[in-house]
Amino acid sequence: MVDPSLFAGVDCLLQKAQKDDFAFLALIILTGIFYNIYIKEKPDPYHHVWFEKPQTADANAREADTRDIGVKLEESKKDLVIFWGSQSGTAEGFANRLVRDCRSRFGLDALLADLSDYDPESISNIPSTKLAIFIISTYGEGDPSDNATQFLSWLDTNKTVQFSKLSYAAFGLGNKKYKFYNKVVDVVVEALDRSGAISLLPVGKADDSNGTTEEDFTEWKQSLFSLFQGKLGFVERPAQYEPTLKVIEDTSLDIIDLHLGEPIKSRTAKKGSAQTSPIQPLPVKTAKELLATEERNCLHLDLSLHDFPELKYKTGDHLAIWPANPSSEINILLFALGLQPKTETPLLIQSLESGVKVKVPSPTTWQALLRHYLEISGPVPRETVLSLAQFALDESSKATLKQLGEDKDAYHAYCSMNHVTLGRLLASLNPTPGAWSGIPLSFILESLPVLAPRYYSISSSSIVSPKTVSVTVATSSEPSPGHSICVPGLTTSYLSSLESHTRSITSTEFTFPSDSQLTLYSQVRTSKFRLPTLPKHPIILVASGSGLAPFLGFLTERARLASIGREVGHSLLFFGCRSPSEYIYKSELEALQTSSREIEVVSAFSREVGKEKKYVQDRVEERGEEVCRMLVEENAYFYICGSASMARDVKARVEGMLGKRVGWGEREVREWSEAMRKGRRWQEDVWG
Repeated sequence: MVDPSLFAGVDCLLQKAQKDDFAFLALIILTGIFYNIYIKEKPDPYHHVWFEKPQTADANAREADTRDIGVKLEESKKDLVIFWGSQSGTAEGFANRLVRDCRSRFGLDALLADLSDYDPESISNIPSTKLAIFIISTYGEGDPSDNATQFLSWLDTNKTVQFSKLSYAAFGLGNKKYKFYNKVVDVVVEALDRSGAISLLPVGKADDSNGTTEEDFTEWKQSLFSLFQGKLGFVERPAQYEPTLKVIEDTSLDIIDLHLGEPIKSRTAKKGSAQTSPIQPLPVKTAKELLATEERNCLHLDLSLHDFPELKYKTGDHLAIWPANPSSEINILLFALGLQPKTETPLLIQSLESGVKVKVPSPTTWQALLRHYLEISGPVPRETVLSLAQFALDESSKATLKQLGEDKDAYHAYCSMNHVTLGRLLASLNPTPGAWSGIPLSFILESLPVLAPRYYSISSSSIVSPKTVSVTVATSSEPSPGHSICVPGLTTSYLSSLESHTRSITSTEFTFPSDSQLTLYSQVRTSKFRLPTLPKHPIILVASGSGLAPFLGFLTERARLASIGREVGHSLLFFGCRSPSEYIYKSELEALQTSSREIEVVSAFSREVGKEKKYVQDRVEERGEEVCRMLVEENAYFYICGSASMARDVKARVEGMLGKRVGWGEREVREWSEAMRKGRRWQEDVWG
């Protein structure tokens, strides 16, 4: 038997141990609390700032602090507001210039306003003592810019808000070669007038089809300023330059702090309805020439998406590619401005005006600005030429600049004979290094537009090649219409040099890494150019030149669907180019026809030696009976990709054929055409 006293002793020991454990645990807890409250170092709430790129304390870089434009105008004590809706940056650039001109010529403080920054209904709160100006672009098939989409949608549904106090003026940017020329500004003006707003002068409209966008804006602005002086009683003062930006050299910044080439996604691009992917440096898998001709060529590029799983595309989308400026243009401008010793000096760029935003990344360097962020290879607007006259040191240069800036005919004659970039213009007037160092650096930043990406139709299929995106880029060394010299395209020159680099041909204009993977900063943009949801629908494709690109993706996808047993309708492609030597993707198209009996390609050559000239629209008309049957009886989808003039002619031919073969009158043909577009059975991806 076990002595019961033994259990009693053990129980006593356990109780004592538990008390000691509880006491020890309590001591640990109290010690921890004391350490966290009195001893432990507090985390710095601003610790993350050490790891960010130092940015200027620019209030304009932030979102609008109020969504009510009426409140904003009163708080900022501005005289007028200039709204902009811009896709490529041109309308935004015009709005920026108008802000500066209102200040320098009339002493008027204008608020520059992104349409997506303010609630549309708040426009009714703008006081009757202030003005509103709208500068809005139209692109594609009458589409608004990304940042104007919400504004247009609200105007379309507004039934209650009135703009009876609003006085306004409007200017639109468009292209007459497109069916819906300047549709967006027309919609805006109609909606404003319907809601009681007062238009101060006729709507101005730019036409990019003949390259007169700058002149159209200048003439409209002169009408606006005449209104200021006359009806509104504003007093014009002698024009004088007043900077809106401040450029500060800051050698304390390390290279890791600087923006040295990576594109900065537009803040407004995130607000619109169009879907855009993040900007990424995509590795170049393939870069090759498709033609052997010297005057005209095409490049084929394959870019890898393997390292970017979040970046996806669909067949028919567009790819934006960011170019770089050539070394020759950079050096000409650096020498003219006397900036050679300061190309790598860190710069901080700050806004001096509450209505002006810093449009380029900061901090950065002049080398990065001129290589990656500013459009220095484009023509200098006539207004800018005239503004440069005030900084000329000699009377001869001043006289020349004033003549070119004031005389439209003299300016156009000069541009037709010369490649007029800012650097080339300054060097032609005075080639002495540093001769133009008196031009304020802020003026350079304000006058040059931001370097924008160029968009190309994707030529691959997302079903067949989900991790590779392909584009086709047309190049030419022929003079453009109205010019006696060839002005090389910026992006095409950049990509041509990249292609040459893959063949170990060194470029003097562009630098590419020799010991690492070639990449291109790119971004996918969603397109409305889409194949039928049901592949059994027949499709008719009409393309000229590099307009073949998206259709190569279309046919590749339909051939793959047919190969796995899907029911796929007939695909009839009409492709036109100048001669058989310029027939791009010929072997690929022949292989697709071999792989699927439902794919048919009809070619047209407009300059084939010894044969009758045939355009792609001629071939469509030759197959008129079949085309009409496919459209009317088989519910075929119709697609056009290429020049806008070609698309207009094709449309006219098809509508004419339908009238004759089906027996429709003008009204029936028009109703059919409108129904086709509304149902997305007639789609166009055209340019110029």
